[in-house]
Amino acid sequence: MMDQKNKTNGKINLANYVSAIIDQLRKEKKHSAVHTYTCTFNSFTEFAGEKSTEMPIKQVFTPSVLKEYQDWLRQKGLSWNTVSTYMRVLRAMYNRFFPSGIVGHNPKLFNDVYTKVESQTKRSLTEEQMQTLMSSDFSQLPEKQKSALAYFLLMFLFRGMPFIDLANLHKTDIKGNTIVYCRHKTGKQIVVGIPREAFDLLKHFADKNPASPYLFPILNGRLKDEWQLYRCYLEALRNINKKLEKVSKLLLPGVKISSYTARHTWATLAFYQGMSLGIISKALGHSSIRVTETYLKPFENEKVDEANDLLIASLTYLKQDCARGYTGL
Repeated sequence: MMDQKNKTNGKINLANYVSAIIDQLRKEKKHSAVHTYTCTFNSFTEFAGEKSTEMPIKQVFTPSVLKEYQDWLRQKGLSWNTVSTYMRVLRAMYNRFFPSGIVGHNPKLFNDVYTKVESQTKRSLTEEQMQTLMSSDFSQLPEKQKSALAYFLLMFLFRGMPFIDLANLHKTDIKGNTIVYCRHKTGKQIVVGIPREAFDLLKHFADKNPASPYLFPILNGRLKDEWQLYRCYLEALRNINKKLEKVSKLLLPGVKISSYTARHTWATLAFYQGMSLGIISKALGHSSIRVTETYLKPFENEKVDEANDLLIASLTYLKQDCARGYTGL
């Protein structure tokens, strides 16, 4: 990374600094971070112009520039979640360059821009909607949508498995009636029992190519370079989400679904069934229960409202029974 002497002399511009960060992330094989940092820098370059990113980094990180960038993103129609992602990446860059406690660090620099995550949007399906998908007739679907729906159902059946983990499953990960794998994001080992509802899907949609190490034909088994594999995954993710849009139009008109919906639906329905947060957290492979609490926070109010409706209804029925002279004998 950049040395402290160059930092204090103000010789580092944003382009060189981001390039150094991305090189380091590549060495650490943090491919998702490489992608996010690259997208953020490309977006900021479009906003500020290439010459602006060649300015000394101290001139780039100012409250006014950040606020203008946020306004520019919103004018382009980007969601607050996307704005937050870009701002949090810029904040991470800033904190690498000016760690807290050193001369020049401004702890309030990002106070006037959005760095939270909007989590109030409902991204899960109801029990009835999930039943519709699980009972759907595959023969009535176009060929390209069949595999997309199969992968969606398998992610749900495998306890909300993320698409990146499904894509990276190896044939050797199947141990009898279980799947043993490590989460791509955290490295945690996960052991998932294979429900009987999943066996037919596994049989029909597993990779039939004996040369491929992967359980499903999602990633190119010939690729060895990790960055190329990650690019292959991103392309597969875009494809499945496009296909799921078409599946939802056919089976759940007016409802949006994506690969992420399967994971969120499993967690939400488990929560509604009364499963403890500890078990849900373990099933999802979260790093802590606190992550799970944040994950399910948008649905707590719904659950409380439902309980309140039941309470009010019970009191209403009791009042009606009393009015009729009901004694209970």
